[in-house]
Order: sequence, then structure tokens, then C-alpha cells
Amino acid sequence: MIRVLLVDDHPIVLSGLSALVQSDDDLSLVGAVGTVAAALASTQEPDVAVVDLDLPDGNGIDLGAALKHRWPGLRALVLTMHQDDQAVLRTLGAGLDGYLLKDSDPEDILAAIHSTAGGALVLGTGASAAVVAAAAHAPRADALAALDARDLEILDLLVRGVPTSQVAAKLFLAPKTIRNRLSDMLGKLGVATREEAIALGRAGGLGAARPS
Repeated sequence: MIRVLLVDDHPIVLSGLSALVQSDDDLSLVGAVGTVAAALASTQEPDVAVVDLDLPDGNGIDLGAALKHRWPGLRALVLTMHQDDQAVLRTLGAGLDGYLLKDSDPEDILAAIHSTAGGALVLGTGASAAVVAAAAHAPRADALAALDARDLEILDLLVRGVPTSQVAAKLFLAPKTIRNRLSDMLGKLGVATREEAIALGRAGGLGAARPS
């Protein structure tokens, strides 16, 4: 059974999503709330959090990251009305697991929840063809081939949401060294921003849970 937390400040949307989740025998609704504060106050650990991008007391990207920090096994999916490549890249760069538009078919939303719970990266029609193509390219063997072992170690930690200062501490390097290496990595990967590098690393399998 996949436990689902829904976060959306529109009562009608929240009600519809709740009914949709409850219609699936393999999903269990553990919470349906309308604010960041209410989501953070939740005591029942979900497997998947489905969060709106814009909330009255914050945003879904930061909320998803906070929930994943609280519950490391959690998967987080942004469900929004905004078709925005930069928001997609921020979502993936923050370590979240997918981006989907609210006008998606109900079956597609359910499928996205199942796929996200199973560990897949979900990019719906909220991402442009260019972003989807970049993510689709990343898993290929040559996608991260330009990076050396230390680059991959750094990028793996960044994909996990570890701040630069903590990456430096973990690897016994200076923060400036991490920033310089990240700048070099952008050139190697052919991207312009940290968020794009993290998105490519995530789509390429970095940041996956390691066996304990």
C-alpha cells in the first residue's frame, strides 16, 4: 500500500485529488492539507507527497525538500498549473521526484504517483521537450562520462540535497574548491546552471538510496 499526502490550498482540487487517491485500492490517503505548516505538522509518514507549487505560506518545492529531509524515504511530486521549465529545473535541483500539470488525465496522475513511489523520475507535460530530452539523455552511458570520480561524488551529494558547505565538510575540501569544481562540471555537462546539472545527475541515477 502506497501512503499518500496531498498538499493543495484549493479545496475543490484537494477534494478531487483525495477522491482520486481513494479510488485506487493500492493507495492510502494519510493526509490532505492546504498549507506548508499543516503538511509539516503531519505525523503520519507518507511514501509519496503530492504538493502544489504555490501555497499561501510557502512553495511546494521547499516543502517537498523539507519533507524529504524529515522522511528520507519519501518521494515528492509537484502537481501544478504552471508549465515552467525553470520551475521544473528547480524542482529536480531541490531533489524532488517529478513535475506534473493539474490538467493531466486522472489516470496519468495516479500512474505518476505509482511511478514516483517506485523510484521513477516523472516529467509530465509541465516540462518542455528540451527539458524532457535532457532528462531522457542523462541515463545513457555517455551522459555523465565527462565527469571524473570526484565530480560524480560531489554531484551525487548535491543531488541528495546536501548544501555546498556540508559537501565540502564530508569530502574534506574547501567550499571554494567545491564551487570551482561545480563550475567546471557545468562546462563538462554542457549546461548553464547548478539546477540543470543536478537534474541531469538525478535523471542519470545519482542520489539514489544506498543500502544500509
